[in-house]
Amino acid sequence: MKDRKTGKRADKKAEQKADPKAGHQPFSRAQLLALVVGVLQIVLASVPFLPTSDGTSHTLYISTGVAGVLLAWQHRHARFYGVALLLLYGQLFITDAEDTAAFGLPTWETLAYGRAALAGVVIALIPAFKRP
Repeated sequence: MKDRKTGKRADKKAEQKADPKAGHQPFSRAQLLALVVGVLQIVLASVPFLPTSDGTSHTLYISTGVAGVLLAWQHRHARFYGVALLLLYGQLFITDAEDTAAFGLPTWETLAYGRAALAGVVIALIPAFKRP
């Protein structure tokens, strides 16, 4: 449909949806971090670099890694993933830190929980790219 005064198409949204390049937006910082953290969670759980206590923590790391990879494709889902990491691993960090090992030093598990909780804070709070 043409506008009578300007002669331009009034239906620009339909034009943009027809053009696949116009609807494509680059990943935001939160999305990139969610993808990277998700992949790292999977890799660190699959290849045990550090000694861990049991297999349930490996399952937890792989599950949260897969969730990060899946949720990284939309900005709001990536932010949700960051908040979920913070809540889940923050709670595990607090409960595990209360039960510290000998001499009051944290265990490898406690450090891993803290790393994941910190990654969740960064994903949830990092500013997005400025979009044109």
